[in-house]
Amino acid sequence: MNSKLAQNKKSSEVLCAAMEELKFFQDLIMDCPTKYHGNLLAKIVGCDTIPFFLITKKGDLLSEINIKEQYTTNYFRVESIDCDMCLITISLLKPLDIEGKYTDSICDVFRLEKSTVCKVIDLSQIGAIQLLDIGLLKRNIIIEPKW
Repeated sequence: MNSKLAQNKKSSEVLCAAMEELKFFQDLIMDCPTKYHGNLLAKIVGCDTIPFFLITKKGDLLSEINIKEQYTTNYFRVESIDCDMCLITISLLKPLDIEGKYTDSICDVFRLEKSTVCKVIDLSQIGAIQLLDIGLLKRNIIIEPKW
């Protein structure tokens, strides 16, 4: 087997394992009830999503389009993993600025909003995963009057 091909396969396997771990913890947050306090972990964490970026092998952030709502995003949530094929299904997270409007500037993202739009991604095209602060999913946008 070609060494570059073997290296790509190994890289995809590592990314797949990392995504499996991420999915495990994301599911743990929601599906780990305690005997007396229900889903205490979900209440403590305050959300059911661990947001992330995907970085392509070229070093760019992966962007996906939500055609229905007409926006592009670099922010995702893992939904499912097919380790045999090294494929993941992600849902898109909508980036909002402090005023609650869509923003395409990373510097202006104040909050991420879940969507129902899912995409299948081939991990052989991905070079890295960058986790993001879950606080981006929990922020309330409060606009105070000027006077």
